[in-house]
Amino acid sequence: MELILTEEQKLLKDSAAKFMEQCAGTGLVRQVRDDDAPFDRQIWRKMADAGWLAVLVPEEMGGLGMSMTDLALILEEAGKALLPGPLAAAAASANILAEGPDAAARQELIAGIIGGEIIVVPALQEKTFAIDPEAAVCRATEDGGGWHLSGEKSFIPEAGGVDGFLVNADSPDGLILCYVPAGSAGAGLSLSRSVDGADTGTLSLDKVSVPNEHMIAGSNQASEACRKLQNLTLLGLGAELLGIMETALEMSIEYIKIRHQFGQPIGSFQALQHRAANDYMDCELTRSFVFQTCAAADRGEDISALASAVKAKASAAALTITKSAIQFHGAIGVSDEHDIGLYLKRAIALSTYYGNEMAHRGRYAKLSGISPAD
Repeated sequence: MELILTEEQKLLKDSAAKFMEQCAGTGLVRQVRDDDAPFDRQIWRKMADAGWLAVLVPEEMGGLGMSMTDLALILEEAGKALLPGPLAAAAASANILAEGPDAAARQELIAGIIGGEIIVVPALQEKTFAIDPEAAVCRATEDGGGWHLSGEKSFIPEAGGVDGFLVNADSPDGLILCYVPAGSAGAGLSLSRSVDGADTGTLSLDKVSVPNEHMIAGSNQASEACRKLQNLTLLGLGAELLGIMETALEMSIEYIKIRHQFGQPIGSFQALQHRAANDYMDCELTRSFVFQTCAAADRGEDISALASAVKAKASAAALTITKSAIQFHGAIGVSDEHDIGLYLKRAIALSTYYGNEMAHRGRYAKLSGISPAD
């Protein structure tokens, strides 16, 4: 599939690329994060000023009312620049908050999100490989004017700088989706470092009080809301992984043109040419898959199976291409002196976010009705 951009989309993509270039020039984006700051809030607010967090928010709620394809174009550039921060997850969360029932009652929260003052991400996963957003062990019990949540949410990417979570829970009437501010009474967050210097969080809930105004979707709407939240997040991550593999491949091609062995560029060696060609095909197939699925999402189709397929394909391709890039670069590829190693680290981290390749292959097979024997 050849993606034909409108003039508006070309301007959007170019402005995102320029933003990344300017931020990378300040040393704030392309960095090995070895301090306590999970990501830079200054850059986050600049992204909000650019309207990126409002892309999927309807105009009547103060957003831009644009498409998933538009957001994917931005996230592709974010991947190229190794932009830290949960941009895909936050933009998907803003959409769910703004399009859900009683969204008008959450106007202040939504305004804070799209203004960059508040960061909200999904907290849907509880166990390894258990990525079905409609299956929650976390319990919700009614408490007069609201609910009490008890349970644990795991593997929340880049949770250290987050201000709130969208939590799915099992209630007596079925699945519900709630907003839980970070630091709520009874809510504890523990963090562990990931390979790219970001963090992964575990959210412990012990009778956390959730008022009715923080109920995002009740038992009649929660399953659909959770699926959409996960699907949009997965597509966004697929676009980021696409940007990572594109830049890693580009850096590799440029390097093998100038690196000489035996009196000639190593790019003239047939073995490296074949590997580069395979990586290019992997990259282009991923691009086609990502944007075809974004187009299906924009048409309002159910993309649950395809979103998992995109995440599985993009994760596998990004890891393959960034590992190839390390080998193309040789010894310098494993040193701290070259940026190529940062792309491998970011690919490793993003490939695990909200379920890895194996988990999403399984989900795709389940949703598509494919048996393991097939």
